[in-house]
Amino acid sequence: MVQNETKIGDRRYPEVRYDTAHGVAHKDVLNHRGLREKVMLGEMDYKEALNLADADIRENWTSYKAQFLR
Repeated sequence: MVQNETKIGDRRYPEVRYDTAHGVAHKDVLNHRGLREKVMLGEMDYKEALNLADADIRENWTSYKAQFLR
């Protein structure tokens, strides 16, 4: 699992999470109300999914934070 979090006060909240729960690579995008968008990553192996997650979060963390706070 790869996850990016934001800190509000003394608590941390997940903004975006990549994982392979249930044997399928996917991305969950969350907001402060707990709503999620689930994006299936298709037929990719776990190493590809990990590399995609790392690159996406590095490049887009500011967008995920803004989206979380909306």
